[in-house]
Formats: sequence, C-alpha cells, structure tokens
Amino acid sequence: MKRVVIVIFFCCAAFCLHAQLTGTKWKTGINTGGGVTNVIWEFSKDACSIYTVADSTIIETMLYVISDSIITLHKIDGQSDCETTTPGVYKFAVKENTFALHLVKDDCDDRSSTVDNTLWKPWVIPAEVKLDEAVLKQYVGTYQLEEAHPIYVTFSDGHLWAEGPNNGLPKVPLPAESPTRFFIRIAGVHWDFVKDAAGNVTGVISHEDKDYELKKVK
Repeated sequence: MKRVVIVIFFCCAAFCLHAQLTGTKWKTGINTGGGVTNVIWEFSKDACSIYTVADSTIIETMLYVISDSIITLHKIDGQSDCETTTPGVYKFAVKENTFALHLVKDDCDDRSSTVDNTLWKPWVIPAEVKLDEAVLKQYVGTYQLEEAHPIYVTFSDGHLWAEGPNNGLPKVPLPAESPTRFFIRIAGVHWDFVKDAAGNVTGVISHEDKDYELKKVK
C-alpha cells in the first residue's frame, strides 16, 4: 500500500509540474548571434515553440516531457543545429512569476548556449484602450536616458508611435493600456508617462529588466 501511495504522489507531482507550463507563454531576451532578440516560449500540452516577439518568426519547435522538475526537450523543427534525436535536459522552476531554466545535460551547444541559465517572465498582451487625441498628443516629444540615445514619440493616424534609431527600436505603434501607461509590443515593455504637479509630461519610466526613467527634453 505504501508503495502505491508513493507512486500516486509522484504521478500527481509530475502532473502538477506539467500543468504549470501547459497553456502558458513566457518572454525573455536571448542572444542569437546578432544581438539580443526578445522571444516568447509558448507551451501547449506536449509541444512548445520559441518565436520572436517582433514578428512571430519561429526559432524552434520542440516536444517536451516533464519529470520531477526536469524538462527534456526534443527538436521537431527550427533554426538551431540540434539533431531531432539529441535531447536537451534542464532543471526548471516556476515561482514568483518567473520560469527559470538550468542545464543538466545537452549535447547540442546551439540550444544550451541559448536557453541555459535563462529567466523568463509571463507574456500577456494587454488590452488596448481608446484615448482622445488630446490625451495622446500631450506625450509627443523627445525622451532620453542619455543624449546619444533619444527616443522620439510622435502622433499620426490617430495613434502614438515610438522610434529610437540609436536604440535599435524601429518606428512602432504605442498602444495605450490606460491614460498614462503604454505598451511596446516589439520589446514587451510597458511605459508609464510621468507628469509634474501642474500636469505637464516630464518623462517616461520604461519597465524592462529594471526600470529606466527617460527625461522629456523637448
């Protein structure tokens, strides 16, 4: 009887660990050789895909199996040099709103160099709210953390746009989550505009791996 109870316990534990990932999406930045690329790791019941935030280009599609906090990955298709017969074995943990991954064994360096010791955050695309043009236009201007890396916020076609030529940020839409919070999908970054006591916009806080406050300079 004791043995049966132990077996049931470990089966339930494995099921719970699998359920932690099934149907979830996680975001991080990975080094793909040409710089850091923001990517999403999406888990279905037995398979998962890693794809870019910017345009949903698939980087890798894999089968996965979970056992005792260990996830084993087998490539189905993708851009890496991994063979479909070469498993990647990693220890993982889902806690405090993060998904952490650490190498156990993986003979494919192309995969292990990308995902080992990575920390992923939940990916949720916020609902866009409609704001009056007068509200949006107050945020138009130039913002910067330092002089060499300005970010320009413009208004056209009823929308705000953000562009940072020296920051690797192409001109992208800036949808609103609230009258002061906006979202840059390509980077998975939330922006909170800051106002002074008189209601004038003085800057923006960019919520990334840590918070950065960009001052409005014009």
